[in-house]
Amino acid sequence: MYENANVYQLNANADYVVEQLLGGVRDAEFTPCSKYQELSYGFVPVKKGSYLETRKKLAVFKVKLEKKVLSPTVLRQRVIEAVEDHKDLTGERLTKQQIECVWKEIRTGLIPQAPKITTVVEVYIDTERGCLVVNNQDIDLNKLFLQLFTQIVSSGKTAIMLNHMVAA
Repeated sequence: MYENANVYQLNANADYVVEQLLGGVRDAEFTPCSKYQELSYGFVPVKKGSYLETRKKLAVFKVKLEKKVLSPTVLRQRVIEAVEDHKDLTGERLTKQQIECVWKEIRTGLIPQAPKITTVVEVYIDTERGCLVVNNQDIDLNKLFLQLFTQIVSSGKTAIMLNHMVAA
């Protein structure tokens, strides 16, 4: 169904996984990043009002990720300027711990202005084959998605495990 997807084998009954999703996607609904939040992710509707669509032996859903991107170069330059300004004003050098505090303070100040990158990933569960197919190649994004997915699907003592499958 997808050309560049990651496929994971479910260790639990796929129909059970779909039932768990039905009960949990609204609890993990996507909300945009707040002013000082760098990352937000959650489920979004596949169609208006529907977070999970079932088609034949498939259950399709979508996850949205919003990430604020800070330029490491800009951050580094601002820290260097702040450290130099302190030395010019006081004649003293900052310790490593003080530089870390300056770095954190400047970083926090830059977050509200940072541009956002938004990604929507379509995912489906093949209930016949018992696998999860993620239409995305970004390793970091997939880790976040899998964390969200296992959190929603795993309930009580039933932990859902996924094994990455390599296409032949």
